[in-house]
Amino acid sequence: MGLYRQVQPLWLPARLPTLRRLMGHLSLILAVLLAVPALFAAWAGDAALGWRLLLAGVLPALALGLSARRRPEDPPPRTNEALMVAALAFILAAALLTYPFMAAGLNLADAWFEAVSAVTTTGLSTIPRPETKSDAFLFARAWGQWFGGLGMVVLSLALASGRVADMRRLAATTWEEEDPARGIRAHARGVLVVYVLLTLAGIGLAWACGLAPFQALIHVLAAISTGGFGAFADSLASLGRPAQFAVLVVAALGALPLHLYLRAWYLGQAELWRDPELRALLAALLLTAGLLWWLTDLSPADALLQGLSAQTTTGFSTLDLANLEPAGKLVLILSMALGGGVGSTAGGIKLLRLLIFIRLLQLALWRAQLPPHAVAAPMLGGRTLETAQIEHALMLILLYVLLILVSWLPFLAAGYPPLDALFEVVSATATVGLSAGITGPDLETGLKLVLGLDMLAGRVEILALVVLLYGGSWHKSR
Repeated sequence: MGLYRQVQPLWLPARLPTLRRLMGHLSLILAVLLAVPALFAAWAGDAALGWRLLLAGVLPALALGLSARRRPEDPPPRTNEALMVAALAFILAAALLTYPFMAAGLNLADAWFEAVSAVTTTGLSTIPRPETKSDAFLFARAWGQWFGGLGMVVLSLALASGRVADMRRLAATTWEEEDPARGIRAHARGVLVVYVLLTLAGIGLAWACGLAPFQALIHVLAAISTGGFGAFADSLASLGRPAQFAVLVVAALGALPLHLYLRAWYLGQAELWRDPELRALLAALLLTAGLLWWLTDLSPADALLQGLSAQTTTGFSTLDLANLEPAGKLVLILSMALGGGVGSTAGGIKLLRLLIFIRLLQLALWRAQLPPHAVAAPMLGGRTLETAQIEHALMLILLYVLLILVSWLPFLAAGYPPLDALFEVVSATATVGLSAGITGPDLETGLKLVLGLDMLAGRVEILALVVLLYGGSWHKSR
């Protein structure tokens, strides 16, 4: 009954005026964000991209935003409406970028794929040689990943107000306020400041480690959002080791829950080491790198770098993964599927949900050894796990597994090697961007569509897309 009570409010019909108002506010934000690459394109001399961004991106978003004005009596959104808006936000952002990206010589399918990969911070690309594209186009892709990563974090904070257990976890940092909405807004502003500061610090670090200013800019915009779009066909392979490590260290910072930095600032650095997700991320990184070194011919440095890229769901690569041993690909598949922390820019199932699952297994073993009337509650990080939090974690794990299996079948039917096909599907669903060599301009359009939908579903954690596509979200059932 607990899961039924949690999911039941999601199937209420959405109020169209509420959706229109929320999408209007998001569209105004998108208009401002899309104006940045439009101005950069004008400055860099790429008039075709600049005009397309203005006419097909900024102006439509501005028009949609101005058409929806907020009134004082407007009710707050319900949980299902907030989830629908989260899914629509990424769909709209990708749509607004598709026609501008065609200025780089891409067809409609490839431009849409590239746009979806950008805003979902995935990094899978059908462009074999990105270094042949203009600086304005490379910046627009990286900028799309940067605001896509920020959007996911802020949306997750806002949507937490609809999930009590998650909201308590996020709000129990520095703001002990009676008004939860005010606390969430203050938290979102703090996270925005952290995100911008980490971006600026990362650009400085990458520049100091040998990258040219523009290369440092686009690689860090992609790294902090755990995106993976770079400027070269071989990703990071042609860069020096210091630059490679600098970029992936920035990615690791983005894969941590961003609210953790706020807690450390206000409550002391000891808060960092008390966080179970930080410890889990470090353990997962070391385990992935160690297994890659042991099971493959990779050097220790390459094993560590590829482990960082997969676990943080960033998608940068220092070698051709198509030639990696099958055992190494399987290790990377598991690492990508787990992902980073809740409230970070990383994708995947998320380490917190894995920790909840492990804690439930431990509890089942303990209860088998306890007296019949003993009480044992699941705890994590010194806090008792609530039923709604456990059910939400298990539901999302199940949805991720089902989505991966269903998406894998069309690739098997098309004759692709099973392990490589699974690698590609997991990479898209976990919004990673690493490729075993399947994704490219020659990939069948239908399979590009499958990967694009996987990227969208993975970025909004599947449930939001399910609610959006559910017929009952749009009308009352008879």
